[in-house]
Amino acid sequence: MSFQKNRNYWWLNFNPKTGSIEQLRYHQSQLFTSHNEFGNKRRIYQHFQTVQKGDWVIGYESTPVKQIKAILEITEPLHVHPIAGESIAFCLKEKLPFPIEWAELKQIHFLKDSDILKNNQGSLFQISEDEFEAIQAMIDLQKESIAAENIIIPFERNDALADLFIEAEQFDEIVETLKYKKNIILQGPPGVGKTFLAKKLAYTLIGTKDEARIKMVQFHQSYSYEDFIQGLRPDGDGGFKLKNGVFYEFCKMAQRNAGIDHFFIIDEINRGNLSRIFGELLLLIENDKRGRANEIPLTYGDKDAEPFSVPDNLHIIGTMNTADRSLTTIDYALRRRFAFISLQPCFNERWVNCLVGQGLDKEFVEGIAQKFNLLNQEITQDRHLLKGFQIGHSYFTHFPTGENPQKWYKRIIQLEIAPLLEEYWYDQPEKVQNCVEELLG
Repeated sequence: MSFQKNRNYWWLNFNPKTGSIEQLRYHQSQLFTSHNEFGNKRRIYQHFQTVQKGDWVIGYESTPVKQIKAILEITEPLHVHPIAGESIAFCLKEKLPFPIEWAELKQIHFLKDSDILKNNQGSLFQISEDEFEAIQAMIDLQKESIAAENIIIPFERNDALADLFIEAEQFDEIVETLKYKKNIILQGPPGVGKTFLAKKLAYTLIGTKDEARIKMVQFHQSYSYEDFIQGLRPDGDGGFKLKNGVFYEFCKMAQRNAGIDHFFIIDEINRGNLSRIFGELLLLIENDKRGRANEIPLTYGDKDAEPFSVPDNLHIIGTMNTADRSLTTIDYALRRRFAFISLQPCFNERWVNCLVGQGLDKEFVEGIAQKFNLLNQEITQDRHLLKGFQIGHSYFTHFPTGENPQKWYKRIIQLEIAPLLEEYWYDQPEKVQNCVEELLG
């Protein structure tokens, strides 16, 4: 962005209660009146008289948002509009990739003496070219960071299937379900590649390996609504401040990129207290309750807080381990909002060919498949376990180059599979010993 010496630079405060900067559209002229709703001149009225066509403006949303969200350009100086009255006109020049928080501005040494930071009461403030340039530099750094980190790699359906062991028909069905339902949970026993599949689904629907449009978290017993949505956190000065959670921030990013799919992956979704974590989002995550038309106030928001909604272009993928006895079942209210997709172990021909391609002997790999198919059959027939406790193929998916195959296999059996079987049949040690011996035989 080039700077001109004859151009003025301004800071314009928007009241989020009367209109959000996010609603502005490129090449669409907007008005800002020089008088308030009571007909009184706005503070520092002479600034409105000084504004000239071509001036650049920092677009800032005031409390409770407190973020710089856009760069604007003056299209018409102070004039009398037949309906709005005395106003200035502007258009959207640039939306920020990520809004700049008020706290971030206060950390910039160059802006520490800025009048804007000392007294932000009013609507229109003049700033220096250097101050404008310092803020523009922050925006440029955002762009450079995105360009450096967000290297786009094309990704198609066949790319996903090349790394998966499920059939193409099942993969296509999962993709279609995710499209229409918006929320799915991949459930299955340990080692069936639930999280791996979740990433492949996201890549396929995005069309690229665009990590900026994917966010992953893992739930646990201490995970809370405050971590996920919004809550009060210590501010370092003995008080508390409202802080947005990871899902809230990702939703806002998806809103800024309307029409482009985003994916939020929740690993081990059933490890958290789901009703407490999701709160009022139990309503908003439904596929027909998305978008601004369904926005509602949040738990921690006051009467002036911006309402919240889950955008239509955001999809939620959860993963759930069906073999964890310590977890409670998902309640019906949340279950109705997700499609549940069961995954099974795939000790099949595609899995065999994958390991053979890594240098293992085909007869050796087929032997592993036969042993685990028999073991899983025994687990499924146990009325205390059933199919949700089978052992998945991903324990044996990656063979280290140069490793001794027998030692590699034995190590996995002794250190990973045997402890799992001891948990399954904790009251039948002889059964566990026999199973381990058969696997090693």
